[in-house]
Amino acid sequence: MIPLRLGVMGCAEFASRAMIPAFIDCNEISLVAVASRTEAKAKKFSTQFGCESLVGYESLLDREDIEAIYMPLPTGIHDEWVKKTIAAGKHILVEKTFAENHESATTLVDSARKKNCLIIETFLFPHHSQHAWVLDKVAKGEVGDIHLVRSTFGFPPLSETDFRYNPSLGGGALLDVGAYVVKTARIFLGNSLELLGATLKYDEKTGVDIYGDAMLKNASGQVAQVSFGFDYFYQCHYELLGTKGKLVVERAFTPPPGFQPSVRIEHQGDRQNISLPADNHYINMSRFFATTIRSESNWAEHYDSLLKQSKLIDAIRKEGS
Repeated sequence: MIPLRLGVMGCAEFASRAMIPAFIDCNEISLVAVASRTEAKAKKFSTQFGCESLVGYESLLDREDIEAIYMPLPTGIHDEWVKKTIAAGKHILVEKTFAENHESATTLVDSARKKNCLIIETFLFPHHSQHAWVLDKVAKGEVGDIHLVRSTFGFPPLSETDFRYNPSLGGGALLDVGAYVVKTARIFLGNSLELLGATLKYDEKTGVDIYGDAMLKNASGQVAQVSFGFDYFYQCHYELLGTKGKLVVERAFTPPPGFQPSVRIEHQGDRQNISLPADNHYINMSRFFATTIRSESNWAEHYDSLLKQSKLIDAIRKEGS
């Protein structure tokens, strides 16, 4: 396939550490340019990664030779820049969370449909081979019928200057780590999930939620219990409890390249720890984005996923507040 010509909107640390190196190593993507609000940052990235430097996000959108944008901007400014990117007719790989609320998500998705622009939210973990291995075991009945999905993603308090503590930038644990555990529930229990209850703990100083919990149930009665926060020791796992056993993924969301993940399967009187091959979900995600644009013509599934995710996030915020 012809490589997808990509521009990066913003010089985020995560972009330089993880995603831009993946774009370079992905044969399906051609990195054209990086744009920053400051010339110094743009030049630093362009020198590091061998691409053009552009000052101002608009300059990226004006380029006719760029087909798609990777957007590692804070959620609080997604609405503005996703709208402008769609208006420019470019596809978007956007860091989670896609939108601050369901209303914004609906407006943006409607615009994307009309302009035939694909939007994909950068959830990396479903593109790691350990997740495919788990799905295969579930499909083969390794744990029987799933009754309960539990998932936790949290880490210790961040620097006080971190954007995640800034309400105007879409800060808060729910939109950050909470999005992962909601996504996990949807993957294993489907899209009929409804909220049973939720709690959110808000920080009086910053005004953002710093941790929370939620319980969801699907139309078949299967339940998900999820926890998330910036006030934990590091936790990053999900577990599936079924009629025949339990499956636990210990490093579910953030296995780095070169890391061999470990999965635990428990049956009555038996416990196995299984080491799985290392993988690079950054490259896998990049390839998925590019090939979806090149090979698919109907993106309704991807649009619907954005809306279902944002609807559940909204429900948790409303109930938890």
